[in-house]
Amino acid sequence: MKEIRDKETLWHDTQLLLRKYRQVKWALEVSSQQALKELQQRTGGTLDTFLHAAVFAGADISNTHLEGRAQSLERSRKMLALINESVDFMRRNHPRGELYYQAIYYFYLSPKELTINGILNEMEKDGYIVSDTTLRKHRNEAVRIIGEILWGYDDLESKNVLNEIVKGN
Repeated sequence: MKEIRDKETLWHDTQLLLRKYRQVKWALEVSSQQALKELQQRTGGTLDTFLHAAVFAGADISNTHLEGRAQSLERSRKMLALINESVDFMRRNHPRGELYYQAIYYFYLSPKELTINGILNEMEKDGYIVSDTTLRKHRNEAVRIIGEILWGYDDLESKNVLNEIVKGN
């Protein structure tokens, strides 16, 4: 029972993370632009100019608003990079990786959120003609795989995933 609950939690955590992807990406872009504007207004230069001047002058920017903002931006960048690397790993290594990637991309990663019909249309353009039910199954399986890549899995699961990959090659 605990194993089933853990797998469900893993799936839901991964799906939640993927659902937040567009929001985090947007917030990161907006925050980066705001930080650059603020820095330009304060210093009259670019971030590189400011950092070079600060290092040259021996300035300590720790425990400042700038450091806190930079750390927050860096955490968001790392989170997006981790998601992108996990999705890319699945795409490159799983036998159905390209199909699953397309499903994940249109559900969660594409710049614009699409309706299910919009996703089906895009998938068809990419050469994947599937029903909405099948598309959701592919998405759910891809979420499971990405979750295992992100959060890890036990030896039995590891064997199963390895067997899937080996069978596909």
